[in-house]
Amino acid sequence: MLNSMELRNIKASFILEEILSTNHKGINYIFKHEGITFTIYNHSPYLVNVTGIKSFEQLKLAREIIELEIKINVKKVRIDNTFFSKKNYRNVDLRRVYKFMQKSRKFHVEYNVELFAGMYLKPKQKYYPTILFFRTGSYTMMGGKKIEILKECETFVNEIIETFDECSKKQSEIKQI
Repeated sequence: MLNSMELRNIKASFILEEILSTNHKGINYIFKHEGITFTIYNHSPYLVNVTGIKSFEQLKLAREIIELEIKINVKKVRIDNTFFSKKNYRNVDLRRVYKFMQKSRKFHVEYNVELFAGMYLKPKQKYYPTILFFRTGSYTMMGGKKIEILKECETFVNEIIETFDECSKKQSEIKQI
C-alpha cells in the first residue's frame, strides 16, 4: 500500500476580532518567526496573511504567535491554499491514465510528454486541488482548502497508481502463469 502524502506548505489568513492600527502609514507590516511570515497590509488591517506553514500544528502555533505579538485575538482562521506532495517509485502508464481521465467528471486532463513529463489534472470544481502527476506515481496537490476533499483526491490518485502501475500488472500476469 502507498504511504500518505505530506503537507509541504499552507497559506492562511487570520481574521482579527478588531482592526490593527499600525504606526506605519503607507507601509505594510511584515515580520517572521521560526520560518513563518506574517503580513498585514494597510488596505486590510483586520487580516493577517500567513505563509511558510509546514503543518497543522504549526498553523496553531502561528495563531498563538500573532495573538501574542499584536495582542488582538484571531476571530477566524481561513486556509487559502495548501500544497501536498508524495514521492513514489512506481511505473505508471500515463497514456492509459490519460485515456481513463477523459471520462472524469471532476478533472480536466492535460498531458503532452513532448512539452512536460507530468500530467495535469485540473479541477472542474473550484474547491478541488490541481494535481500534477508523474510516471513514477509521484504527485503534488495544489490549491485544496478542505481536508475531506484532499483525502478524497489522495485516495483517487492512489487508486490510479494501483490500477495503471506497469510493475503490478506484470506481477499479476506472472502469478497467472
